Amino acid sequence: MNPKEFLTPYIIANVLALLMILIGWKKPRTGKIIWGFVFLAAGLFNLFHGITKPATYLDFGNMAVFPFLRDFINGTFSHMTTPIVALIAVGQMMIGFFLLYRSNRLTRPGIVGGILFLIGIAPLGIGSAFPSSLLMAASLILIYIHLPSRE
Repeated sequence: MNPKEFLTPYIIANVLALLMILIGWKKPRTGKIIWGFVFLAAGLFNLFHGITKPATYLDFGNMAVFPFLRDFINGTFSHMTTPIVALIAVGQMMIGFFLLYRSNRLTRPGIVGGILFLIGIAPLGIGSAFPSSLLMAASLILIYIHLPSRE
């Protein structure tokens, strides 16, 4: 993959991540809803593409920052792409549902799951539009901090 192919999506992802930081700070409830739909959509997208085009996920191996991650993607992951991506997609959808849940009983764990997921994909480098995933995690942290203690 040519890094120039990623330039426009890279810029868009980082600008949107900065916008989500602002929303997370000023309108945390709105941010929570937006993130809920983003995680649901991402989960559905990944589930569909993990089943229909699993080989596209192997490109992330070339973009990974750490050698052990490259080795994992080019090794174990390459032999079990569909089940691993499907599992990740289900996790994304669960995060989305938890974020859309009206009670903080599930919303707070959903936010924590979203933060961990976004930090976890950061080592994919340009494949995760780094540093956008860390900026996105920061927006979820702001939402977590500004959520009412009881909802």
